[in-house]
Amino acid sequence: MPAMQTSASVPSMPPAVALGSLPSSNAALPVNNSVPSAAPAAVPATGGAYTHTIAGGESLYTIARRYEVTTQALVQANGLSSPDKIVVGQALIIPGRPDLVRTPQTPAQAPVQLASATPVLGAAPAPLGRPQATPQPVAVAPAATPAPVAAPVATPAPTQVATAPAAEPVASGNDKFRWPVSGRVITDFAASRGTGINIDVPEGSTVKAAENGTVIYVGSGVEGYGNLILIRHANGYVSAYAHLNGMNVAKGAAVNRGDAIGTVGMSGSVSKPQLHFELRKGATPVDPVPLLAS
Repeated sequence: MPAMQTSASVPSMPPAVALGSLPSSNAALPVNNSVPSAAPAAVPATGGAYTHTIAGGESLYTIARRYEVTTQALVQANGLSSPDKIVVGQALIIPGRPDLVRTPQTPAQAPVQLASATPVLGAAPAPLGRPQATPQPVAVAPAATPAPVAAPVATPAPTQVATAPAAEPVASGNDKFRWPVSGRVITDFAASRGTGINIDVPEGSTVKAAENGTVIYVGSGVEGYGNLILIRHANGYVSAYAHLNGMNVAKGAAVNRGDAIGTVGMSGSVSKPQLHFELRKGATPVDPVPLLAS
């Protein structure tokens, strides 16, 4: 707190401590024997200006912050050659603060007591001679009791209805499979190492389903077979059509005996147009010729 003009019965406040070096309440302040422990009280200067007497540990910067004026204003008002050319006990004019000048007290006036609390660093000082008002207790309304929240009603999970698998196409009633194409067998079952037969057919010829069934594979992921279609039949057999050029059905489609499913090509490991045809009983290849209608 800055020093202020009071009656002789009011003690002056202790010297201010420079910003950033305020010791703890239990630490002893350093004593400068050449500087009195109590700074002389500031008195009004001639012309109604307020003056401040410099105490030990004060700088022009801390004084300017205390009175809310600029350091340059203090330099100009006091004719200082430099902001650091000040000494303890020197009286400084505080410019622009006529509100700090007080009239002499009459005997009937009670002396104003200075606050003894340690100032908080960085806080703006209260105006001199203006006792701070005691804060009045604020009535706090009791918190409203929240209304009970109704428990959410559990929504029953929808009943899952099992989807029946699509029925397998029934057999056509023929005793034997039909030939998928018309042509000459160029590789029989034995020569194909027990896989199937190869039929010599012009490129682009239509390939037909050997029996009613469901398409279970359409693609070219089997090495050497090229474009391949597999059809599962109701009698436990699977027919295979390889080296195709075009494929006209999709996986999962139901086909009937004689339906066009693709065209002859030379994809895979063959060098001329032909159809590789297989019949498998489950996963075991069998010779298709005895099972084909004459």
